[in-house]
Amino acid sequence: MTTSPLSPHLQIHKPVLTMVFSITHRISGIIFAASLPFLAFWIGSSYFAPTLFESLSVFFNFTLIKLVFIFWFFALNHHLLNGLKYFLWTFAKGMELNQVYLISYCILIINLIMTVIFAWSIF
Repeated sequence: MTTSPLSPHLQIHKPVLTMVFSITHRISGIIFAASLPFLAFWIGSSYFAPTLFESLSVFFNFTLIKLVFIFWFFALNHHLLNGLKYFLWTFAKGMELNQVYLISYCILIINLIMTVIFAWSIF
């Protein structure tokens, strides 16, 4: 069996902002979808088993868990804000290259501000 070379586009193209945002949008969607069962279990336990909810809430006081939760919040914000950009693109709004970069930088700045506020509120 011979090994075939990599596709040439992987070696030629340099990462650009739009490509990075597209890839991270997909990754954040996977992270969010994978975390939904845990989030549903945690919220459901508040109604069906309050003592379990209290036990799980103590678990969220650990610094490492808070950092994971901050990362999750960043991924969620990125996915939602980037989804709004794609929604605008559905109506052919913001499709010029300078607008695409402006919207992408705005998404990044807004996401960072929201994540810092969230991190400040849980620490």
